This record gives sequence, structure tokens and C-alpha cells, in this order.
Amino acid sequence: MTLIAGIVHDITANPAPVLFLDTCILLDVVRAPLRNKPDEVRFAKLFLASAQKNPKTIHLLVASPVQTEWNTHILERVNECMTAVNACNAVASICGHLALPAVAVLPAGVLTMPALLRQLSTDLLATCVTIDNDGIALGRAVDRIIAYRHPVKQPHSKGAKDSVILEHVVEATAQLRNAGFAGICIFVSSNTGDFANPGSTNLHAQLIASFNPLNLQYAVSLTDAESVLTAAGWVP
Repeated sequence: MTLIAGIVHDITANPAPVLFLDTCILLDVVRAPLRNKPDEVRFAKLFLASAQKNPKTIHLLVASPVQTEWNTHILERVNECMTAVNACNAVASICGHLALPAVAVLPAGVLTMPALLRQLSTDLLATCVTIDNDGIALGRAVDRIIAYRHPVKQPHSKGAKDSVILEHVVEATAQLRNAGFAGICIFVSSNTGDFANPGSTNLHAQLIASFNPLNLQYAVSLTDAESVLTAAGWVP
């Protein structure tokens, strides 16, 4: 893990857009077939390649809880991907039973897709710089938990880890801005239940005061983040 001061030093020495990835975004790469979101795979590969360049054309960051959350949920996401792949072959069989036009079964090699997507997610996470626990960010996260401020919810302080992730994103962005970094910073999370307004993909109203003064943007997918970057003239 890297202290925020070290991250600020590296990014200001090599300015490029910054993406803060939530755990769900890394898992979304694996369940892309189930959710019919192929562009998540496309842009995962693009961002991975961009972050591996020297110099980087994008900086990928995660907060400290992300690795543990990824470890906890990755097998379930792989199984979901396998379900999606197997469903394609089931459709082919069912078409035959119902006298519908024939649909070809998937080639055998496609059955490796869940493993390949897991590896892509693994590589993307490994390329991210993990933000070390920061006292100021942790203090604000605790304040959110105690006061049940968004994304923390009653009962049982649901969303406590989301609060820790959020406050480290905010603190890292604040220190980058204080150091003179004016580039794009985007928090990417498909967890709209915690970070977006109800029924919307827009940032939750209670989080605007933390994001807007820092020009910290919110995106609900890698596809969404890429569109923001492209509109701003980003070159991978």
C-alpha cells in the first residue's frame, strides 16, 4: 500500500487522469456476460494497457478494503459468468426442442471465458495502486458511520466499508488538488444504491458537497468513465 503523499508525488510527476475503482467495478468485468455489458471488458483492457505504459496515460487507484472485498466475492462472480456461458448452449438445445430455427452451440474454447475474465480482473486490480489507510480519511469515515451519513445506512451501519473507500477517494483527491494537480479525477462505482440518487445514475445529493469542491466526478461503469475521458480529449 502507498501513502497518499507518495501517490500525490507520483501523479504530479507524471500528470494523467485518475480513476478510483470501487470493488464492484473490478467484479463487473467478470460478470459482464451475465449483465450484457461487453464494453466493460473492452475498457478494462484499455485502462489496464494505459496504466501499464511508461509513462502511464492513466492512474488507477483503489482504497485498502477493495482487495479483501474482491477476494470475498470473486468466486461468486466467476460462477455467474459460467452460468451466462452455459445459458447460451441451453438456448441452442431449447430451440431444437421447440422447433425454432437452429442456433449453434458455443465453441468449446468459449468455456474458458470465466477464467480469462477473472484473470483480467486480477490484472486490473494488481495494476492499481492501493491507498494506504489515512488517519484523516478514516476519521471522517468514522464520523459518517456514527452519524449514519450517506453511504452509511441504518440499521447495523450498512455501508461502513463504502464510507472508508469514499473518504480515501475524497482525501486523495483533496491532496492532489492542494498539490496543484488539475487533471480529471473520477470515482467509478456501479454501486448506485450507495452512491447515486434513488433510481438514478447521478451522484447522491448528500455526497455532492464532498465531490464538487474538488472537481471529483462520479461514473457508474468503466464505459461511463471512458466517455468522460474521451469527451475531455484523453488519449490512451
